[in-house]
Amino acid sequence: MHFVKRMSAGLLNFVVLLVLFVGSCAGPAVMYVQSPWWFLRGIDPGGTGSFFVAFRSKAGEVPQQVKVMRYRFDSDEKKYSDIQFQMPNGHFDYSFGRGEGSARINATAEDKGGQLIQVFVVGDTPWSSLSEYRVVDNKICPLRHAHSVAWLLLGAVILPFLIIPLAKPIRRGINRLMRIDPAG
Repeated sequence: MHFVKRMSAGLLNFVVLLVLFVGSCAGPAVMYVQSPWWFLRGIDPGGTGSFFVAFRSKAGEVPQQVKVMRYRFDSDEKKYSDIQFQMPNGHFDYSFGRGEGSARINATAEDKGGQLIQVFVVGDTPWSSLSEYRVVDNKICPLRHAHSVAWLLLGAVILPFLIIPLAKPIRRGINRLMRIDPAG
């Protein structure tokens, strides 16, 4: 009976430490992917660079599927006369192709016919990014943009080492939990 309890305590100890280790690696990775939502910054109207926008083809192409493309801050919108930046209100999903990333698009109507659009892309160069812009009369007004914050990945390297000092107290607690009353 004592052998079974020791084996059970050892297995429980292993499972608890394994869960802590996996969580200490997965937690920072999830935070890295979600970090664009937390670190959005305004876009300089005269700046250079790019962000992602969602669009549909103008009437005539069936079906009018939602697509996502990289858009330059300083682009000449005349070259995009054949696409429609105004989206139907709601949530849309877009895939760049098998294994190449995906995008989640949120379009919300605003007063005076404008629309606020957020494009959250996972799988692009920095792994994830969020672009937020306003569409008025099929013209894009960039608002905010952010990429994944790389320093969050340091947690996946540091946190597993913080588990080492926890191993002994966890083992003692499990052994105390599994112990039988000596009088009984």
